[in-house]
Amino acid sequence: MLESRGHSSKGTPARARGRRSLAALAAAVSVAGAAAAVMYLPGVTVEPVGPVDPSNPYPIAFTIADQNVIPLNDVNVYLMICYAVAVPAPSAPICQPPYKTRRFKAGWRGHSLPADQPLTIVLDDFLRLAPPAKFGGADISIIVEYQPWLVPLRQEKEFRFATELGTDSRLYWASRPVDE
Repeated sequence: MLESRGHSSKGTPARARGRRSLAALAAAVSVAGAAAAVMYLPGVTVEPVGPVDPSNPYPIAFTIADQNVIPLNDVNVYLMICYAVAVPAPSAPICQPPYKTRRFKAGWRGHSLPADQPLTIVLDDFLRLAPPAKFGGADISIIVEYQPWLVPLRQEKEFRFATELGTDSRLYWASRPVDE
């Protein structure tokens, strides 16, 4: 004779609801984890294009790239200048962020940045010294504002650079901590 093992007809719907709740929770955790990964994966980089010859410093260019597989939308680039000085360069003043004004060009706004298409910006208009002065050095920050693909939150990342005189009498852009 077959006996009932204590299963009631009410137990089956309760188990189904529990499984659906567990599946919904797992889906929500997966989506939140994917969104967090997109937001916190390192992706944006800013690199100087090359050294600067003080007697002929222009163009002063930087390349902005996305090192992540997630494309970036609505990319805006800003420049903050702590100082830009002529030769002979005096001792560097202490920069304390924020340096005040964010400068930009219309061509630095509204870009899409896929992983394989870097954006190069030229800073000449902002760092040009009146002749006969020669470029002696600078301390700048480049701010990249962007929105990761399919994530409706804007992010911003700051990159600070200062010039250092090399043994070949050329100026090299060196990365600096933002909070220094």
